[in-house]
Amino acid sequence: MIKLALAFFLAAASALSAQGKTPDFYDLDTVREIRLYFKQSNYWTLLKNNYSSKTNIEADMKVDGVTYSRVGVRFRGNTSYRRLPPGSEKAGFNIETDAFIADQEIYGYHSLNLNNGMHDPTFCREVIMYQICRRYMCAPKANFVKVYLNDAYWGVYINVQQPNKDMMKEWFRTNDGNRYRGAPSGGQHWRAGLVYLGSTPASYSTAYEFKQGDGTDLVNLITVLNQTASNQLLTALPKVWSIDQGYWYCICMNIMLQTDSYIGSGKDHFLYHDEVHDTFHIFPFDVNESLGGEGQGNPNMSPFYNTTNAQKPILTRTLPLGDMRARYVAHYRTVLEESFSWKEIGGLVAKYQAMIAKDVAADTKKLYPTSAFTSNVTTDYRAPGSRNPIKGLKPLVDARVAYLKGLTTFRATKAVASNLKHTPAAPGSTQTVYITAKVSGATKVNMYHRVTGPFKTVTMLDDGRNGDGGANDGVYGAPIAAAAGGTRMDYYVSATTSAGELTFLPSNAEFEAPYYIVQHPTGVSPIVINEVLAKNNNGIKDEAGEREDWVELHNTSAAAVAVSGMYITDKYDNPTKWKIPVGYTLAGGGSLTIWCDEDGIQGPLHANFKLSSSGESVMLFATDGKTLLGNLTFGPQQADISTGRLLDQNSFPQVTFMQPTPGKKNFTGAGGTRLYSALDSTTLPIGLSLGGTPKVGTGASIDIKGATANSNVLLMLSPSGGYLPFLDGTTILLGPIPAHVVIPTNGSGAASVNVTIPNTIGLPGVPHYMQVIGVSGASLIASNAMEVIVYK
Repeated sequence: MIKLALAFFLAAASALSAQGKTPDFYDLDTVREIRLYFKQSNYWTLLKNNYSSKTNIEADMKVDGVTYSRVGVRFRGNTSYRRLPPGSEKAGFNIETDAFIADQEIYGYHSLNLNNGMHDPTFCREVIMYQICRRYMCAPKANFVKVYLNDAYWGVYINVQQPNKDMMKEWFRTNDGNRYRGAPSGGQHWRAGLVYLGSTPASYSTAYEFKQGDGTDLVNLITVLNQTASNQLLTALPKVWSIDQGYWYCICMNIMLQTDSYIGSGKDHFLYHDEVHDTFHIFPFDVNESLGGEGQGNPNMSPFYNTTNAQKPILTRTLPLGDMRARYVAHYRTVLEESFSWKEIGGLVAKYQAMIAKDVAADTKKLYPTSAFTSNVTTDYRAPGSRNPIKGLKPLVDARVAYLKGLTTFRATKAVASNLKHTPAAPGSTQTVYITAKVSGATKVNMYHRVTGPFKTVTMLDDGRNGDGGANDGVYGAPIAAAAGGTRMDYYVSATTSAGELTFLPSNAEFEAPYYIVQHPTGVSPIVINEVLAKNNNGIKDEAGEREDWVELHNTSAAAVAVSGMYITDKYDNPTKWKIPVGYTLAGGGSLTIWCDEDGIQGPLHANFKLSSSGESVMLFATDGKTLLGNLTFGPQQADISTGRLLDQNSFPQVTFMQPTPGKKNFTGAGGTRLYSALDSTTLPIGLSLGGTPKVGTGASIDIKGATANSNVLLMLSPSGGYLPFLDGTTILLGPIPAHVVIPTNGSGAASVNVTIPNTIGLPGVPHYMQVIGVSGASLIASNAMEVIVYK
């Protein structure tokens, strides 16, 4: 029986490690329900009246069985709202989860865009367009949802990620940079095309929406782009603008015929100022007219469409310079070969339409008939009263591919490059790093690298003296000088043929370029980062009566240790970010709580950084500001659930605690019950707890909730106190497992087992550990774990 239990347990652990991931609100394989409940009887009238002012009205939102109270809802869209057919109620929605309740979020997001499928009977264009864009640049996520208003079915919507700080956090190393949207008021959309309009931010206030920032940096970018002499532009522009990313954006808009964008109308793009590299990036938004969505798709549109138009300076000013045109052609060819074919796009259309077909058929509010959902894949569809037909997807893609592949531009022979790597794999601060790649068919090979700012270019050689092995063996190498611990070095490679054709390795070049991080020297200290809380809604307060993020240090030794002069940071490349002030010593076994609130005027133990509830690392450095003494890494945190060390030692796994213990040891060894969970506590949906006091001779109950209704769960018991964090952070008990119990759940997915605690030798004072495993559909699910120490 024990062997059977252990086998079941190991199988469950393996399955959980593979599938216990944080739910992704934009999972392309999931069609979620979003149910909005309005208490106002005239909510529809209120939504219409508030459209122009963008004023939210309150509603409760239910997703995946969880209710989010008092979210803000309003209609969204421009032509997708203003040009709705008469009497249509298929309006798009914007939902702000934190409009009336501060910091309320859903799976880490605060703002939702639900688009109605305007210009697209197939419902697939936006989702596929963004999916392809995300392979080459920063771009929103998008998937499908079903919407209900007061339990009335409102149909299928395209759920597009809001391009706000939440999204920037996913793409860039900081998310505090300024954001601007090219969305001119009063027409003349070309004004948002980074053309020079004047020397003050006010000159651009009607051409761009200033989402974050006063426009000073935007004016500087536009001035450099438009007024720098051509012979100086390739030196000056990369300091403020990512030319490479600008090309990827223009190429994706061109190849998928999204001319209502920078490359055509000039509008509907976003700009983000990346503070780490001090450069602007451009990325897409509002792409529902791609692939002939509004009937304007010309399959024979030149890949160089509008590249000589003075109103498109990111193209016209750069393409004639150096090897920029060759770079543009190489990137265009990459998208054409990797992502743009009916095999690729048609496969996605078939997959997504199969997922939503029944929901679309049941959608009585959709803008186009059910027949067009499938017919527009292969044939044009003309809506009543429309000027242009919505092009059939397959014939349009096939014709575009045939046209582009027929151009000599994309038929030249390329160099072949592979096996890009850096050596050593984890360099120290005194080591030179060699970048190598296998290349054939090239007359020149370059390596590009940077710490911050523009990439620097170095010629790679096959001479046997640059970490490249033997001379003339087809492996090229180039050195990068030793750098300080914590330095992140990005790099990539290009190979040029005698005809000037470029090949990049990796193929997407600067975008998500490979990198290495120079290792800090490490040291040993009895002081550990023992516990952190990044979302303190109801916990302890600081001197100002405010609930802030906190980090707890703990002295694992019996002797007092001075911590003054040590450093705490949340940035691996900035080890001296915050210095512990003079006068702080931790007694043996003692703890110290430090507030992470960027509010140093409130007291000496207020650090100059905040923690991210989506997860990050906190590090402790020695007084030399170079030696790493330890770190604690945590995943997404729920409110008032901390992450810490199970047994107050560096060598033990990190878990999350339902009851944080700031200023105290995490493990006391005293009698009682302690609940803990995975690094991402949302991966373990079943709740496990103990009712009553675990004392010899008394009664207690093992309580379970959140399991599948009317099912069986397996309660695993272990006295070993062993824990294993799998790759996804799921915390699972380790063997030996001398006992397991099968427990039936009721119609609510709950169960309660009453036990009388016996006076057995060896039972009191010894930790015992429990966890529940159940089944939901075809998936295994688990509970948090519970430590019980019986009192005498």
